[in-house]
Amino acid sequence: MKDTLKQIFSFLQALYRYKYLFVAVTLLVMTAIGIYSLTLPKIYRADTTVFIESNVIDELVRGIAITPSMEDRVRVLQAAMLSRDMIIKTLVELNSNILTRSEAAQQEYISALQSRTRINVTRQMDRFTVSIDDPDPQFAHRFINSLVGIYIEESLSSTRAETFGAGRFLQEQLDSFKIRLEAAEDRIIEFRNNQGIFFSVDEAGTLAAIRQMMNQVEDIELNQDTLRARQTQLTEQLKNTSPTIDMVSEAAESNRVMEMENRLSNLLLRYTENYPEVVRLKFEIEALKQRMEDPATAQLERGGTRMTTTNPLHQQLQSQLYEVESELSSLEARKRNLQQNIRTREQELQEIPEAQKELGILIQERDSYRTIYNDLLSRMTKSEVSTQMEVANKASTFRVIDPAVLPRAPVSPDMLRMLLLAVAGGFGCGLGLVFLIENMDSRVRDVGLLNDLGVEVLAVVPNISDPAVLKRRFYRDVVLVGASGIYLIAFIGVFIFSDQIIPLVTSLMTGY
Repeated sequence: MKDTLKQIFSFLQALYRYKYLFVAVTLLVMTAIGIYSLTLPKIYRADTTVFIESNVIDELVRGIAITPSMEDRVRVLQAAMLSRDMIIKTLVELNSNILTRSEAAQQEYISALQSRTRINVTRQMDRFTVSIDDPDPQFAHRFINSLVGIYIEESLSSTRAETFGAGRFLQEQLDSFKIRLEAAEDRIIEFRNNQGIFFSVDEAGTLAAIRQMMNQVEDIELNQDTLRARQTQLTEQLKNTSPTIDMVSEAAESNRVMEMENRLSNLLLRYTENYPEVVRLKFEIEALKQRMEDPATAQLERGGTRMTTTNPLHQQLQSQLYEVESELSSLEARKRNLQQNIRTREQELQEIPEAQKELGILIQERDSYRTIYNDLLSRMTKSEVSTQMEVANKASTFRVIDPAVLPRAPVSPDMLRMLLLAVAGGFGCGLGLVFLIENMDSRVRDVGLLNDLGVEVLAVVPNISDPAVLKRRFYRDVVLVGASGIYLIAFIGVFIFSDQIIPLVTSLMTGY
């Protein structure tokens, strides 16, 4: 810390020794930077803000009318506003003399204007700012206002022209396809009258019907296989079942009924109502009860005294067998009918006449024209609504909310920054030069340095100051500080009032 303070103190002493050099270099560098800054061309910026207003009707007719989206408008804005044609129209309105020069000079001037003109769109895309940097504030002010005004007017008029043009085009196409549709209808009518054909065979529909009927035939064959298996089962059961049963005494039959009911109860504990043995017992119990109530139905067996009666289970099995056979016959008839229909449809596919094919082509052509005509008619309706919106200016519009004003202060160069740069540059060069000279000076000015180097100091000759010399030196220092301060104040004042001083000096030099 002591060494650092010692070095700083030593540098301040050197700065005092070379104060005249330091002040001269500092003021010289400051003056050079100041003169350079004051000679730089002044650039003025004029800008205007435009709000993109979206009408509420635009939301109400969305899907009915065709209006450009906000993104499309902004994209066209950025490309069209800086176009060569738009800038030339602006220069014509401003009566610029650049239009009297050569084509190359005009192109160079327009390119420079395009590079200096900027368009900034907000993130919400609801407003944009157009600005230009130019040495002439009057031109910048007039140019930016004229450019925005011309663009807004051109945008509205071109949009209306495009809308009317689209409507005319759609009307022409609508009339054309209407004529084509009517001609296609006439050809179909004439063809049908000449050929005597009033329908066309749909091959795809016929093939689909054939496939559907073939699937139905497959389902019938599966049902037939199931019923045939059922028929075989019923036939076997019928063979093993006697058509008659013996009759016994009333007491014996009552006991037998009780036994069978007990057995039925036991079976129901383990099986369902549809179990074959359960079904058989139910029929036998019912038959015995009927026989006990009506014994006149019994008959004597041939050659003996034993009586018999018909077996109800045999009758039921025979009835079920008849039902299965009847269903098999019905399915077979339906199968033959479907097969006949399949053969008929296949024959139709094989024997489709060329006339019917030609009729189908004519109908397809007519349907194609009809689809396009209906689509054009729908678009025509939307175009009419869009046209009315553009005429009434009900869509999104541009509104200038902050027109450009005449710029008073230049945006370049930044005089405050240049002033700070001049002061910092002047002091930096002065301090750097003093530091360089001090490091190059090999004289020893501090006894402590010799002691640090191990050199023995025999004697130190004191510096005897003359009061008169000190007084003169003090006066010179006061004059130096005062003059430097006055120059620095004047230097800063020139920067502050450069906007008024430079035009005055220029007018004095040019004599105007």
